[in-house]
Amino acid sequence: MKLKEEKELQAISKEFESALQSFHKKSYIKAGDAFKSIIETYKDSEFYSVLEIQARAKVYQSIAQAQAHPLKLKLESALDYLWEGVFQLNAGNVDQALEHFAHAENSNYRDAYLYFLMATAYLRKEDTAGSLRYVEKCLKKDDGYKVIVYNEPDFEPLHENPEFLKLVE
Repeated sequence: MKLKEEKELQAISKEFESALQSFHKKSYIKAGDAFKSIIETYKDSEFYSVLEIQARAKVYQSIAQAQAHPLKLKLESALDYLWEGVFQLNAGNVDQALEHFAHAENSNYRDAYLYFLMATAYLRKEDTAGSLRYVEKCLKKDDGYKVIVYNEPDFEPLHENPEFLKLVE
Protein backbone atom coordinates (compact mmCIF):
# COMPACT_ATOMS: atom_id res chain seq x y z
CA MET A 1 0.00 0.00 0.00
CA LYS A 2 1.36 3.38 -0.98
CA LEU A 3 1.92 6.00 1.68
CA LYS A 4 -0.66 8.36 0.14
CA GLU A 5 -3.30 5.61 0.08
CA GLU A 6 -2.50 4.60 3.65
CA LYS A 7 -2.87 8.19 4.91
CA GLU A 8 -6.14 8.68 3.07
CA LEU A 9 -7.46 5.34 4.32
CA GLN A 10 -6.57 6.20 7.91
CA ALA A 11 -8.25 9.59 7.62
CA ILE A 12 -11.50 8.29 6.14
CA SER A 13 -11.55 5.39 8.60
CA LYS A 14 -11.29 7.79 11.54
CA GLU A 15 -14.04 10.04 10.16
CA PHE A 16 -16.26 7.04 9.35
CA GLU A 17 -15.84 5.62 12.86
CA SER A 18 -16.78 8.98 14.38
CA ALA A 19 -19.86 9.21 12.15
CA LEU A 20 -20.84 5.65 13.11
CA GLN A 21 -20.60 6.54 16.80
CA SER A 22 -23.07 9.37 16.27
CA PHE A 23 -25.29 7.03 14.27
CA HIS A 24 -25.31 4.40 17.02
CA LYS A 25 -26.13 7.08 19.60
CA LYS A 26 -29.13 7.91 17.39
CA SER A 27 -27.83 11.40 16.70
CA TYR A 28 -29.05 11.04 13.14
CA ILE A 29 -28.67 14.65 12.01
CA LYS A 30 -25.08 14.83 13.28
CA ALA A 31 -24.31 11.43 11.76
CA GLY A 32 -25.91 12.39 8.45
CA ASP A 33 -23.82 15.54 8.26
CA ALA A 34 -20.65 13.56 9.06
CA PHE A 35 -21.42 10.96 6.39
CA LYS A 36 -22.18 13.74 3.89
CA SER A 37 -18.80 15.30 4.64
CA ILE A 38 -17.08 11.95 4.03
CA ILE A 39 -18.93 11.52 0.73
CA GLU A 40 -17.91 14.97 -0.50
CA THR A 41 -14.34 14.87 0.77
CA TYR A 42 -13.44 11.50 -0.73
CA LYS A 43 -15.58 11.43 -3.90
CA ASP A 44 -12.56 11.85 -6.17
CA SER A 45 -10.25 9.41 -4.43
CA GLU A 46 -8.17 7.21 -6.69
CA PHE A 47 -8.04 4.35 -4.19
CA TYR A 48 -10.53 1.53 -4.16
CA SER A 49 -10.24 0.97 -0.41
CA VAL A 50 -11.16 4.62 0.27
CA LEU A 51 -14.01 4.58 -2.25
CA GLU A 52 -15.41 1.45 -0.60
CA ILE A 53 -15.74 3.27 2.73
CA GLN A 54 -17.12 6.32 0.94
CA ALA A 55 -19.81 4.10 -0.62
CA ARG A 56 -20.72 2.75 2.82
CA ALA A 57 -21.01 6.34 4.02
CA LYS A 58 -23.63 6.94 1.30
CA VAL A 59 -25.73 4.06 2.62
CA TYR A 60 -25.48 5.24 6.20
CA GLN A 61 -26.24 8.83 5.21
CA SER A 62 -29.41 7.64 3.52
CA ILE A 63 -30.47 5.71 6.63
CA ALA A 64 -29.61 8.61 8.94
CA GLN A 65 -31.64 11.00 6.79
CA ALA A 66 -34.63 8.64 6.82
CA GLN A 67 -34.41 8.36 10.62
CA ALA A 68 -34.03 12.10 11.14
CA HIS A 69 -36.91 12.95 8.81
CA PRO A 70 -39.38 10.06 8.79
CA LEU A 71 -42.20 10.09 6.29
CA LYS A 72 -45.58 11.09 7.62
CA LEU A 73 -48.40 9.17 6.05
CA LYS A 74 -51.58 11.06 5.38
CA LEU A 75 -54.47 8.70 5.97
CA GLU A 76 -57.50 9.82 4.00
CA SER A 77 -59.78 6.96 3.05
CA ALA A 78 -61.20 4.13 5.12
CA LEU A 79 -58.90 1.77 3.21
CA ASP A 80 -55.90 3.86 4.24
CA TYR A 81 -56.90 3.35 7.86
CA LEU A 82 -57.50 -0.36 7.28
CA TRP A 83 -54.03 -0.92 5.79
CA GLU A 84 -52.33 1.21 8.43
CA GLY A 85 -54.18 -0.89 11.01
CA VAL A 86 -52.83 -4.06 9.38
CA PHE A 87 -49.33 -2.59 9.51
CA GLN A 88 -49.70 -1.67 13.18
CA LEU A 89 -51.18 -5.09 14.04
CA ASN A 90 -48.25 -6.83 12.35
CA ALA A 91 -45.85 -4.53 14.20
CA GLY A 92 -47.41 -5.58 17.52
CA ASN A 93 -49.10 -2.24 18.17
CA VAL A 94 -52.53 -3.69 18.86
CA ASP A 95 -54.09 -0.58 20.41
CA GLN A 96 -53.02 1.58 17.48
CA ALA A 97 -54.31 -1.05 15.06
CA LEU A 98 -57.69 -1.05 16.78
CA GLU A 99 -57.85 2.75 16.58
CA HIS A 100 -57.27 2.59 12.82
CA PHE A 101 -59.77 -0.23 12.38
CA ALA A 102 -62.37 1.68 14.41
CA HIS A 103 -61.80 4.74 12.23
CA ALA A 104 -62.35 2.64 9.11
CA GLU A 105 -65.54 1.19 10.59
CA ASN A 106 -66.78 4.64 11.60
CA SER A 107 -66.16 5.77 8.02
CA ASN A 108 -68.80 3.26 6.92
CA TYR A 109 -66.29 0.62 5.89
CA ARG A 110 -68.01 -2.51 7.08
CA ASP A 111 -66.30 -5.44 5.47
CA ALA A 112 -65.88 -9.01 6.69
CA TYR A 113 -62.10 -8.66 6.43
CA LEU A 114 -62.14 -5.60 8.70
CA TYR A 115 -64.14 -7.51 11.30
CA PHE A 116 -61.81 -10.50 10.97
CA LEU A 117 -58.85 -8.21 11.70
CA MET A 118 -60.62 -6.59 14.63
CA ALA A 119 -61.43 -10.02 16.09
CA THR A 120 -57.77 -10.94 15.77
CA ALA A 121 -56.68 -7.71 17.47
CA TYR A 122 -59.06 -8.14 20.38
CA LEU A 123 -57.89 -11.70 20.86
CA ARG A 124 -54.28 -10.48 21.00
CA LYS A 125 -55.40 -8.16 23.80
CA GLU A 126 -56.87 -11.24 25.49
CA ASP A 127 -60.36 -9.73 25.17
CA THR A 128 -62.33 -12.86 24.31
CA ALA A 129 -65.71 -11.11 24.40
CA GLY A 130 -64.52 -8.41 22.00
CA SER A 131 -62.99 -10.99 19.73
CA LEU A 132 -66.16 -13.08 19.63
CA ARG A 133 -68.26 -9.98 18.94
CA TYR A 134 -66.18 -9.23 15.83
CA VAL A 135 -66.04 -12.88 14.74
CA GLU A 136 -69.83 -12.78 14.75
CA LYS A 137 -69.92 -9.52 12.75
CA CYS A 138 -67.41 -11.01 10.29
CA LEU A 139 -69.48 -14.14 9.75
CA LYS A 140 -72.72 -12.15 9.36
CA LYS A 141 -71.07 -10.23 6.52
CA ASP A 142 -69.60 -13.33 4.87
CA ASP A 143 -70.18 -16.81 6.24
CA GLY A 144 -67.38 -18.04 3.96
CA TYR A 145 -65.05 -16.80 6.67
CA LYS A 146 -66.11 -19.68 8.93
CA VAL A 147 -63.43 -21.93 7.47
CA ILE A 148 -60.84 -19.15 7.55
CA VAL A 149 -61.58 -18.16 11.14
CA TYR A 150 -61.60 -21.74 12.37
CA ASN A 151 -58.30 -22.56 10.67
CA GLU A 152 -56.56 -19.30 11.56
CA PRO A 153 -53.80 -20.07 14.12
CA ASP A 154 -54.54 -16.80 15.95
CA PHE A 155 -57.95 -18.19 16.94
CA GLU A 156 -56.65 -21.49 18.36
CA PRO A 157 -57.14 -20.25 21.94
CA LEU A 158 -60.89 -20.11 21.19
CA HIS A 159 -61.17 -23.68 19.92
CA GLU A 160 -62.44 -24.82 23.33
CA ASN A 161 -64.86 -21.90 23.67
CA PRO A 162 -68.48 -23.03 23.08
CA GLU A 163 -69.55 -19.61 21.78
CA PHE A 164 -66.76 -19.66 19.21
CA LEU A 165 -67.55 -23.22 18.14
CA LYS A 166 -71.23 -22.31 17.74
CA LEU A 167 -70.26 -19.41 15.47
CA VAL A 168 -67.96 -21.40 13.18
CA GLU A 169 -69.95 -24.65 12.86
